[in-house]
Amino acid sequence: MSKKIFNRYISLFFIIYFFAGLAIYRDFGVGIEEHFHRQNGFYWLIRILSFLNFDITNSYLDLANIKYQEILASSTLPNINYFNFYGIIFDVPLALIETVFSINDSKIYFELRHLSIFIIFFLSSIFFYKIINLRLKYNIFIFLGLIFYIGSPRIFGDSFHNNKDILFLSFLTISVFYLFNFFKHKNNINLILFCLFSALASSSRIMGIYLPLIFFIFQFIEYLSEKISLKNYLNQILKILFFFILFLYLHYPYVWEFNFFEISKWFKSFFFWMDIKILFNGDYYPIKYLPRFYLPLWILITTPVFLSILSIFSIYILSKRFFMRVINLKRSPLSNSDFWSSNSEKYDVFILVSFLSFLFFAIFLNVAMLSGWRHFYFLHLFISYLSIVGLYKLYIIFRKKINLRFIFVISILMTISLFYSNITFHPFQSLYFNRFLGNEYVKNFQVDTPSLSRSEALKFIYEYENESKILNVGNASWTPLRNGADMLPDDYKNNFIFVGHELKTADYIYTNFIYKSDEKYNKSYNIPNNFKKIKELKINNVHIYSIYKKIVK
Repeated sequence: MSKKIFNRYISLFFIIYFFAGLAIYRDFGVGIEEHFHRQNGFYWLIRILSFLNFDITNSYLDLANIKYQEILASSTLPNINYFNFYGIIFDVPLALIETVFSINDSKIYFELRHLSIFIIFFLSSIFFYKIINLRLKYNIFIFLGLIFYIGSPRIFGDSFHNNKDILFLSFLTISVFYLFNFFKHKNNINLILFCLFSALASSSRIMGIYLPLIFFIFQFIEYLSEKISLKNYLNQILKILFFFILFLYLHYPYVWEFNFFEISKWFKSFFFWMDIKILFNGDYYPIKYLPRFYLPLWILITTPVFLSILSIFSIYILSKRFFMRVINLKRSPLSNSDFWSSNSEKYDVFILVSFLSFLFFAIFLNVAMLSGWRHFYFLHLFISYLSIVGLYKLYIIFRKKINLRFIFVISILMTISLFYSNITFHPFQSLYFNRFLGNEYVKNFQVDTPSLSRSEALKFIYEYENESKILNVGNASWTPLRNGADMLPDDYKNNFIFVGHELKTADYIYTNFIYKSDEKYNKSYNIPNNFKKIKELKINNVHIYSIYKKIVK
């Protein structure tokens, strides 16, 4: 198939994918952090409008203040002054839209957030396609790599509600494309766009700051290999520093008052441990003392098995090749040697070094983690890349025995597998587990950590009652149930009174099995004897939530 025809098919695929997203974005529940980020948006919107102090902005300032006070009065969210390091590039525009268009229906403004993050991830998938297109020449591998990036169930599900981790993944992907494009075409446009999206990534998650740093390292190696002059190297460094810091200052309020001599404070969020315990591998651990294998195991059991196998194989092949390059450096002057022999190999080294660096960082520096590997979903960029390169390497090794038709069949099977998993778990793709360790093993882990099931459960309770009356709803889990009602119509949520852990006063009890400590010793989660289970949602033996109703004698 010619490249021109292939590009037409890819364009058709993106059109279908986009409209599929438009068809399903309303299906997802509200995530546990979405209310905080809505508050974050209004907090900074008010400060920005107050600073501008124009007549037109002052009218919106009053409306924004009203909404912000409503948020503070109706929730028990963390004090924004203690968590003011979060970026605003997503939250403030959504708060502004909500203010300008006077959106007062909570269901609509959370659906708007879901649609917006989907569109951003959709755009990032186009850039991932461009990344793979730079690396591989066979159309079938390029298309399958795109499927890997889009179709991994947890990432696909989160792309409709997770406006922090998916936002960072998206900006990171776009940044990497412009970095790779700079490696290939060293011009100011690629460098400036790399700085722009690196700054956006860094304000979304501070880990984005590694992008300019690794650029310095890679270009320094180019200088040592005499591929660029010292003058060009220093020129690139100065441009990166100028544009990266400029773009960061233009959109990230946290750095406006930040003292760069106290830069260690910027990384404090990595080591902020909440005073809770989480279920992992069958035992409850304080967040500060999670096992070293916490992140690798979570990745293994929640990523499609074939992606894990291919990426591990790719890590082995690429590491072996890189190691041999390093060995050769000892046999000849550095100026006559290379860490990579082509741009494609340079891309591979970048992905390999980035993935392993972040993995070792999380494992050995005791980074604060909860909710599985959600805070490290940006690793999906590297996993997808490594997986498709791993499959390509397998084809190169065995191409005398297999041809592209065999790869085509394998591609269809992998695509069907991903499609089936997403259909099966919908709209709870974010809670996907593979069967790597068996169905029963899932019970050893917390499942609904983003608390997506709250909205569906409350909707079920309202419709199960089959009449409009006030219902007391208890919560036999740690997750804040009240916020889940914001994805329901007003005539639904106005019928609920949330009684928290006062379960004996409840008409219905919800649990998604997320506990602050071991439920065997915390009696506040025990379901009273006068309740019976009326609903239990399991998908592939993944237990998502249960609902209990009081027995009326």
